[in-house]
Amino acid sequence: MHGGALAMSFLLPLASRVGLRHVNSQFAAGLGDMGRVSIAKLARLVRYGCGIVRQVVGGRVGVVVLTPTFYLGPFLKDSVFIWLSSALLRRRTAAWLHMDFRIMRYESRPAVARWFVRHTLLRCDRFVVVSDGLKELLPSWIPRDRIDVVANGVECPSEMPARRAADNMVRVVYLSNMEPAKGWRVLLAAAKKICADHPEVEFVFHGPPAFQETVDTINAGLAEGNPGGRIRYLGAAYGEAKWRALREADIFCFPSLHEAFPLSVLEAMAAGLPVVATRVGAVADAVTHGHGGLLVEPGNGEALASSLRELIGDQERRQSFGVFNEERYRKEYTVSAYQERWLAWLKANGAAA
Repeated sequence: MHGGALAMSFLLPLASRVGLRHVNSQFAAGLGDMGRVSIAKLARLVRYGCGIVRQVVGGRVGVVVLTPTFYLGPFLKDSVFIWLSSALLRRRTAAWLHMDFRIMRYESRPAVARWFVRHTLLRCDRFVVVSDGLKELLPSWIPRDRIDVVANGVECPSEMPARRAADNMVRVVYLSNMEPAKGWRVLLAAAKKICADHPEVEFVFHGPPAFQETVDTINAGLAEGNPGGRIRYLGAAYGEAKWRALREADIFCFPSLHEAFPLSVLEAMAAGLPVVATRVGAVADAVTHGHGGLLVEPGNGEALASSLRELIGDQERRQSFGVFNEERYRKEYTVSAYQERWLAWLKANGAAA
């Protein structure tokens, strides 16, 4: 459901190289269950807390790495683990941050909420962010010498699916959760304008409905003003289907309104696609504007459409951007490079060898 969960799964193979123990702390049963309070979730809270205690008490644990969110409600749940690890178990505690802190809306919160958030986070000995850009977005009261940068990486197939056969069409693909915060409706509005003027262009949306979105609301959004039916929603795509969707596209578009370090952008780079995306979170750390893609401000539909038109009309530039991105991925964002970065961090911060 989250890039953070996928990023964690890439670290599990390190268990044989360093004393890594994993407590699965999934609370929601699915995307539609996120943000809801239930007895089942409270039971999981207790169970996961007991799991951490068993792991710490039952073996030599040098550091506990937790993944707090910056939505205030879920943060209250995550705070239980921070206080449990740091205050009760007295273990070195690290917060692995996969979100832009500004989502917390810290300055607009009541004084008691600000006090609690600040004192809870400062219980952590280290903070791990997934890009240099996100480091700069953390509040000033977090000491900079306690923040480490460990960039994300993704795993791609050893052999990529074949590219789509030439058909004189330019296909733009969106691949992420279908939720308002991902900006897919901003892209949809741009897609309708572009398709009205460019009969050689098609847009394909992939992703599971999330939060208030459903398959029906998504299809209703596509139904009106869809020239030639060239804007399609094809549902979620995982595994081989995901890589096939990327390789059959000509442009990857990521119009999110806020973000950390989206793994889908790295996957598009691995697939050799040019990227049109919003300048949110760490996207600018991965996508080099003018070389691997074009970046616009979040929510600016006109700028998004203009950048898409720019690449739609320039096949040579699309190809050069794609080559640049694939080379950049292989140099910096492979899963093996990511694992080595984490292995070095774990050994430097007290993980048992």
